[in-house]
Amino acid sequence: MSSPRFGEQLEDDPSVCYRHPDRHSWVLCQRCGRTICPECQILAPVGVQCPECVREAGGSVQWTNPHARPAKARATRASRPATPSSGFAGWITGLLRPGGESPPLSWVFAGVAVLLWLVGLFTSNLPALYLGAFPDVAWQVWRFVTYAFTLPAQASLQGILSFALSLFFWLLFAPSVERSIGRTRFLTVFFSAAIFGAAAQLIFGGVALGLGAGLFGLFGSYAVLMWSYPPARTQILVVLAINVAINLALGGGSLPLILAGLLAGAGATYLLQFYADRARSHPSTPYLIIGAGVAALAAVAVVVNLGYVLA
Repeated sequence: MSSPRFGEQLEDDPSVCYRHPDRHSWVLCQRCGRTICPECQILAPVGVQCPECVREAGGSVQWTNPHARPAKARATRASRPATPSSGFAGWITGLLRPGGESPPLSWVFAGVAVLLWLVGLFTSNLPALYLGAFPDVAWQVWRFVTYAFTLPAQASLQGILSFALSLFFWLLFAPSVERSIGRTRFLTVFFSAAIFGAAAQLIFGGVALGLGAGLFGLFGSYAVLMWSYPPARTQILVVLAINVAINLALGGGSLPLILAGLLAGAGATYLLQFYADRARSHPSTPYLIIGAGVAALAAVAVVVNLGYVLA
């Protein structure tokens, strides 16, 4: 039996962009299910779509590659649940599988933030007190993660407005990014940005609270993925400018937090994309690099704030 030709292998490879056979990607068009590289990804209200689907939705004719596998078959294969498919392990696998229609992690994170904020209103901000990242407790490293779900619960107009704006931009942006990059990478980007942002904030002597670093990490991730597409690039720059302006209007105290989160999200996505395009690289390599960088800055933040512990 003869071996398949190179072209046939590309056609059967679900990780290859259907418009650019020399590019690998993990993102699927949410409308037709075909694999699309960053240049072909357009953020729509229902997730990332390919240029043809966006053009078709606007009233023009859809272009179809005559050599590509039928979109329905590709979508079915890509959305097929991995084994095990039942029980708790199957549920976890489903949450982490990229290409799913629902973005549960985005909604779960938002729900936890709302719950802790409401609890804080009636308990004198106990969630923020015990979960927030403060310079005098920087050695409690779990706070580099838990702070991301807490905000000072204030009944004042500024407190309510600050929380509402943070939640609004999170729900506007996070679900689409989760659908686009997959849940494993979503978790990687969010938590690396959260830890990196908390470390930077503590190094500058500030307090880390809220979804800001994680949200800006997602902004950075989207910017890297869509930078080669001018309309999407303009969109993300406008959103970034609006959020930075809001932060400055509220005092600007969280600038180290959000800028470090932005840098971490962009860097993590770049590394994931860079190593995904190299067949000989080990799948864990980008995660190890990201983890080492985040851990190093967190360690610096702990050392810088040791004076509070020894005082």
